[in-house]
Amino acid sequence: MVLDKLGDSLQSAIKKIAGGGRVDKHAVDEMIKEIQRALLQSDVNVKQVMELSKRIRERALDEKPPGGMGAREHVIRIVYDELLHLIGVSAPPMLVTQTIMMVGLQGGGKTTTTAKLARYFQRKGLKPAVICADTDRPGAYDQLKMLCDRLNIAFYGERTDDPIGIVERGLEKISTYDVKIIDTAGRHSLEHDLIAQMEAIHAITAQRRRPFFRRMQDVQRT
Repeated sequence: MVLDKLGDSLQSAIKKIAGGGRVDKHAVDEMIKEIQRALLQSDVNVKQVMELSKRIRERALDEKPPGGMGAREHVIRIVYDELLHLIGVSAPPMLVTQTIMMVGLQGGGKTTTTAKLARYFQRKGLKPAVICADTDRPGAYDQLKMLCDRLNIAFYGERTDDPIGIVERGLEKISTYDVKIIDTAGRHSLEHDLIAQMEAIHAITAQRRRPFFRRMQDVQRT
């Protein structure tokens, strides 16, 4: 899982402060380099990584620890606060009629999470349906269909290389369902053709009802 690897890398970076000697500028800079490496390898926007690094450095070197808290604990708390600010606070999905487009990196467990999310709505008394718009990954159709069949969740997909057309036809087919979840192709990074595909799918769903974008970390915490 992408998030698991990111979590392990961030923990390793923080351990350099937690288990090190004096907390000084050099120690803080070394920790920040590790954090930067972990975030950039997970395709976090470079500008956001630099802004995060600046805030951590300034706070770690300028802020005095509150009473009863040591320098190491204070720096760790700063890193946690700033990462939380970057990632955002998770929130449970709203139990309303909606269209959700799943977007994430390849290998991040997005297809499995799509089925889990549909199951969540099903247990809450809503009627979910899933569209497989991932025509890039071999086996994506079969995996998602198998998961939906096992959970008794409505599924729409086609064995064609036409993700935009699949979404158009799929939304028409499942129009009577409460929650429509679209599983899109995973991305390695900012691949222009896949970004264009995502924008086209968003435009189709927006014509019917404004879709919600679910970040992987939000969904996996619910």
